Amino acid sequence: MDYGKLVEALENGDSKELEALYTEAFQILCRFLRTTMRAHHQDAQECAQHALVMTMERLRKGAIRNPDNIYSYLLQSAKNRYMRICHERNRNNFQENIERYAPVEEQIDSLVMQEKKDALMGCIAELEESSREFILYWMEHPEARSGAVARHFNISVNNVWTKRHRLVKKLSECVRKKINK
Repeated sequence: MDYGKLVEALENGDSKELEALYTEAFQILCRFLRTTMRAHHQDAQECAQHALVMTMERLRKGAIRNPDNIYSYLLQSAKNRYMRICHERNRNNFQENIERYAPVEEQIDSLVMQEKKDALMGCIAELEESSREFILYWMEHPEARSGAVARHFNISVNNVWTKRHRLVKKLSECVRKKINK
C-alpha cells in the first residue's frame, strides 16, 4: 500500500479515495496486531482504528513532518495502544497474578539446574562419538540393567560399569570446570 496516497487523499479532501485507503490500512494494522502481537480480533480492531484516527488528526494539524514514514508511525501507534490495553488489564489483575510466580529461591534453583544441564550437554558434545552414544543411551534409558547395555553395545558387563564410571567422572569434572569459568 502506498501511504503517500493516504496523505494526499487526506490533504485533498478526497473522501472516496480516503475511505478505500483507510479500509486497506485498517486491515493491514489488524493483521499486524493479530500476528505479531497476538491480539484478539476486537482488540486489534480497536487499536488499528485508534492508530488511524490519531495519525490522521496529527496529519491534519501538520504535526507529522515526514509523511513518508506514515507506515512506521501507524505500526508503532497501534502497537503502543495495544500494549497500553494489555498493561491496564494486567494492572487490574496484579494481585491475582503475583501468586502464580515461583518464589525467588525456586527461580534461582531452576537457573542453577539449567546452567548445569547446559554445561553437561556441552561436555557430552565434546566426547568422542562412541562415548557420547554410550552416555546418551544411559540418559535415555536410566532404568536399563547393565546386562542389556552390554548386549546393546556388544561389550562385557564389567566394561559397561568401567566405561560408565569413567565417563561420569570425566563429565563431572568437565561440568565443574564449565560452571566455575
